Amino acid sequence: MDIKGLNIFVKLVQLQSFTRTAEHLCVTQPTISKAIRQLEEETGVALFHKGQAGRKREVLLTYMGEQIYQHALVIIEEQQRIFDSIEQVRHLRKGKLILGLPPLGSVLLSSLIAKFHKQYPHIELRFLEVGASGIEEAILAKKVDVGILLGHLKPQFSGIPIMDSPLCLLSRKASHWKDRKKIQLIELKEESFLLYDDTFSLNNMIIQAANYVGFEPHVVCKSSQWDFIAKMVESDVGIALLPKIYCEQLDQEKYNISLLESPNLNWTLSMAWNTTVAMNPATRAWLKIIEENQDKIHF
Repeated sequence: MDIKGLNIFVKLVQLQSFTRTAEHLCVTQPTISKAIRQLEEETGVALFHKGQAGRKREVLLTYMGEQIYQHALVIIEEQQRIFDSIEQVRHLRKGKLILGLPPLGSVLLSSLIAKFHKQYPHIELRFLEVGASGIEEAILAKKVDVGILLGHLKPQFSGIPIMDSPLCLLSRKASHWKDRKKIQLIELKEESFLLYDDTFSLNNMIIQAANYVGFEPHVVCKSSQWDFIAKMVESDVGIALLPKIYCEQLDQEKYNISLLESPNLNWTLSMAWNTTVAMNPATRAWLKIIEENQDKIHF
């Protein structure tokens, strides 16, 4: 039972004339008659009472015809709702955007998130706030539309670069690293490290780099909160490796900041998405805002 046939049936009932219905729908009268005949064959019931001596079809519904007419109205209304919903999503009057944001990501992008909401107030925003490794898994599993990833992207991902900041050693102002502007990673082999939650790609980057230069970091604490890690450094619990852009926001009277080298490690972020997934209009709108406002991505 196709929608086109139901539309013809409903319009015929409303206009009460085969001629007017054919003119309204820009089809021939035989087309109208054929559609009604097919609908009767599919349902197995007569939709209209026959005319005098069975020669002329009157536009007068049978009881079963009336029942089918009421159902047809509902079906056609639902069809229109489908088209309306598609138009609302297409024109960003309805929809949902799920962003994967590591802890600092929401801070870096707060002004752009506010800008997006102002431009598209009817789009529901949801956030997955975990480390980059967790976000990568969520993008692969198609649980988020787009998210911030660290480092090189997998082949099935595409992304827009949004941040590139070198890692620095964050230590207490009164520590023995005082006044050191640059530090080699191997020099930290005896230090107590404050690292990140295991869902953080930065965690793996630091451990792999340490292993490469010849030592296994002694980890005394793991946290997903960068501010907490900085506080632990201030309390002399250990040292941390943090992006320079973040270190520069801290109280310089309390900390010593030394650029890490040999190897140089960078906090390189991309706003990434899964290229195997059809991109929805809300995601396209978000990426356009990212592209046009990269100078506003900061603390």
